[in-house]
Amino acid sequence: MKGKGAVWEEIVREKGLVKTRLEEVGGWWFLDAILNGKESMLTSMNNSKEHGFLGFRNSTTSFSHWIDTMKEHKMAPRPSSEKKVAIVAGFG
Repeated sequence: MKGKGAVWEEIVREKGLVKTRLEEVGGWWFLDAILNGKESMLTSMNNSKEHGFLGFRNSTTSFSHWIDTMKEHKMAPRPSSEKKVAIVAGFG
């Protein structure tokens, strides 16, 4: 997302969102590390469960909840058409 601050500012202005800087709305370094990593990001809940953390939350449900919450608070734009956007395969 480096160098995309002006694009975000335009989206905020056009959609009437809460004025935020791009750096404030996402952990872009983390997303870059996950999507551009040279190593596999194989994850498992086994280690957490072995240490007593037995609760979980469905990732797809959680992402959808927080994206919808951000839209309600005008921190993220609503799509032009209210179609549901599929979340990247592998989450959930």
